[in-house]
Amino acid sequence: MSRSTPGQVMSWLATLLTANVALAGAPAGSPGFALERLALNPGAAGSLLLGTGELLSQGELRLSTVWHYQHKPVLLASGNAHYQIIGNRLTTHLSAAYSPTTWLELSAQLPLVAFQRGQDAVAQGFAAPTPFGVSTPSLGARLGVLSQLRGHAMDLALGLSLGLPLGNASGLPPELGAHVTPQVMVGRRLGWFRLGLEAQALLRKRIDATPDAAIQQAAQGSELRLGAVAATLGQRLRWEVNVVGTSPLVDSAKSMEVLVGGRYLLNTSVELFAVGGVGLGASAGTPLYRVMVGSAFGGVSPTWMKGESSVNCSPGFKHTVDECPELDEDQDGIRNVVDKCPFESGILERGGCPFLDQDGDGIEDSRDGCPTEVGLVAYQGCPMPDGDQDGVADEVDSCPADYGPADNRGCPRRDKDGDGIEDDVDACPLQPGEAKFKGCPEEDRDGDGLANSLDSCPDMAGKTENHGCPDHEIPMVYLERDRFVLLGRVFFAPNQPKLEARSHAQLDWVARVIKEHPEFHHISVGAHSDNRGFAQTNLYMTQAQAQAVQWYLIERGVEPERLEARGYGDTRPIGDNNMVRGREQNRRVEFKIVQPD
Repeated sequence: MSRSTPGQVMSWLATLLTANVALAGAPAGSPGFALERLALNPGAAGSLLLGTGELLSQGELRLSTVWHYQHKPVLLASGNAHYQIIGNRLTTHLSAAYSPTTWLELSAQLPLVAFQRGQDAVAQGFAAPTPFGVSTPSLGARLGVLSQLRGHAMDLALGLSLGLPLGNASGLPPELGAHVTPQVMVGRRLGWFRLGLEAQALLRKRIDATPDAAIQQAAQGSELRLGAVAATLGQRLRWEVNVVGTSPLVDSAKSMEVLVGGRYLLNTSVELFAVGGVGLGASAGTPLYRVMVGSAFGGVSPTWMKGESSVNCSPGFKHTVDECPELDEDQDGIRNVVDKCPFESGILERGGCPFLDQDGDGIEDSRDGCPTEVGLVAYQGCPMPDGDQDGVADEVDSCPADYGPADNRGCPRRDKDGDGIEDDVDACPLQPGEAKFKGCPEEDRDGDGLANSLDSCPDMAGKTENHGCPDHEIPMVYLERDRFVLLGRVFFAPNQPKLEARSHAQLDWVARVIKEHPEFHHISVGAHSDNRGFAQTNLYMTQAQAQAVQWYLIERGVEPERLEARGYGDTRPIGDNNMVRGREQNRRVEFKIVQPD
């Protein structure tokens, strides 16, 4: 609905704001058109107003009720006089959206006029608007072509909406025939927010301008509408900013609206929201400002991608362990993402699980290959079978899982690592080596097939898959060529360089590995923080924390000259400091093996 706007605005809007003012009202007996210019996004996936290419999840139904106020949506200009044909308009907007499949969303919208009022312009040929009634209903369908949830680079959907000429409360004569609106919607998640673009073409019958020289109504017809939105993600309270522009195809009067909205998840089935903004331009149907307040029921919980925390992780909401990797369901101090028993309180050494031994053979179920059968440690808690059926009992079979002759200790004759040394005499059958090291690339003190530099238990024969330790030892530290890898975290008292007791077991393993590897001449202890607080304070704090770890290792028997402490503050992040998970990753202690030049 057309209106005049102030001319003193930014220069790039000058053409838009100085366009010819068109009459949105129509003289009695003249053809009418749909008054509702701004449509809602019925599924509201990604945005309340604009499509972002994302559809409701399969089987979800969303019902919405919106109270919508428009200020001065229809102004009449006759010479220097202006008439508010519709000065105030309040509608109740009902909408429903349903997705029978992952790629199809169906919708219906019904605007009901609860109240509207305007100036008396009967003398100018305009009847007073009806105070209440039905505006233009619409039916729609959207087809999801691409989806980030299905592994694509972006969300892309095509839509089609049909406006039905059944309304009687636009303040105008009934619209001429149905109108059709094809749509293209595209969007992408970018961390904690998403961007979306929507393009649509409103296709309807043309209404030519009135020939009255004193009161002229601009031509009405098909038009292009473009919109962009930026919206936040993953929180119970979310925000969005929408910019919508309209360009008619029958005249030069353009318009634009800027609207800001907020939405709050009351629970997993109810959402409250509000949108408000201003309009600029002379295109028919743009109010001076509009405000919308509403609620939605059903499919209102936003989707989440693997690795993200769902909005259902908010207190009081039901959720799965996969939805909330950063929470600690059993309150045992171990996050869900690393807790093998997220609903049973346990300890870090057992992966967050309690000690369970169903068969009573002294081997914990989490390490017992046969938890309901009494077995031996040598066979990972299972009885002594002949698993490969080679006639050599597993008790004396050096290769119990591979068929081989008895004269070769039950192993096949082969050379897995291709170093020219047969596996039956190769101490490191999976690593190319030299004959002087019994087939290993370097010294292997305990002869377990794993080089000392990669062996967490270099003085006890173990298994490669257990980082060189025997079955009864579960190492909390394993080695790479240039660093120690800790299976748990080092914890400090809040805002202090004081070690917490739960870190002692982890650091005891670090001290043990250092002492058992004299070939590691120098170890650098590095402490890191996230970017919260002052950078210089973070630097001082991490230096003190690194020194606290250094002194703990010295107290456990590590030579002081083999250690150095370095605090890096927040200068070396490995995660995104804008995310809770990223900040958690950045608060860490690292142990680097410094090789001599």
